[in-house]
Amino acid sequence: MMIFCAPLTPLNVAIGVVECYVGYRVFRTLFALLSSIMVYKVIPIFRKPNLKKYKQRWTVVTGGTDGIGKAYTFELARRGLRKFFMIGRNQSKLDAVRKQLETEFSAKVQTFLFDFFDGDYKLLREELSTLDVGFAVNSVGVGREYLERFGDNPVADWQILKVNGLGASEFLSCILPPMEKHGGGQIINLSSSQGIRPIALLAAYSSAKAMLCFVSDCIDREYKTIKCQCLTPAIIATKMTYYENGGIFVVTPKNFVNEAINSIGLVTTTSGCFNHEIQLLLMHMFPWTLLKYLMMPIYWYQQRRMIKLLGDNGKDSKAQAVALQKDNNNNDSSRPESPATADPTDAAKAPEFARQFA
Repeated sequence: MMIFCAPLTPLNVAIGVVECYVGYRVFRTLFALLSSIMVYKVIPIFRKPNLKKYKQRWTVVTGGTDGIGKAYTFELARRGLRKFFMIGRNQSKLDAVRKQLETEFSAKVQTFLFDFFDGDYKLLREELSTLDVGFAVNSVGVGREYLERFGDNPVADWQILKVNGLGASEFLSCILPPMEKHGGGQIINLSSSQGIRPIALLAAYSSAKAMLCFVSDCIDREYKTIKCQCLTPAIIATKMTYYENGGIFVVTPKNFVNEAINSIGLVTTTSGCFNHEIQLLLMHMFPWTLLKYLMMPIYWYQQRRMIKLLGDNGKDSKAQAVALQKDNNNNDSSRPESPATADPTDAAKAPEFARQFA
């Protein structure tokens, strides 16, 4: 029996290499799709995470007065957790959440006023050291109104790096000793899909969220009794993203946290919901050297969208910037968190201070 093979020419070799690479990408994408279906659609039918062991231990939450953090807190309460230690920078919002948890779930709630930008972490560490912490939701973070090049708005860049990266990571270093001391527990870190790969026009945000992903993965491997899950969602309908309702690509906080909590114990790093897992299949389908250019129209669209919503920041005068700050200061739900050491003249250059919803 004779076997005929195509001649080994450079063209045939190149075609073979391309076919192998395309096959690898297709296999990788299909595997990710099947994994997502199992985690978010199949397994939750038969299995729910065991949260009973945390019921009488403290659940510590940062960023729990708005958006994803608040939705996650109330979903945990609906699933049986009854002791919450809420950390935030707005006492009236903390009190409102406490009252709601106490009224609806008869939960025991303590609050701690703290600013993750310039707060005294020594005091936070001392406060947490006395608690029997079993569960922690680390969702503190700031966003920004405009998508800009790194360095065009150093004030906002520094805030984002300080709060989303250093602040969120320092909180973890505060929570780990008491959690390990009392037998371990579960930590949920809220990162972002923009922390998986470097995203142009969101350099500070992307870098800070990448830092949280790395720290989260290290903690999960370093501590035997502590599990650490990192969530990397895409767009959620919150004040930070300026989306009020869900859509084809936008998920509501309530729907997101319901799926995210079901994934506890199944995966250590995940987008948190099936919708976003489907969107992130692009990262499996295309190499990053190509995808980073294919994705840019999305961020150019968001850049134009924010300018349309808030005005052209490049044309803001100093008076307009100061007026914007005063208006935001009178509205706690969207007050920018500007550093105390910032030069007031920076306001003319960067009125779009990062906004903190913790």
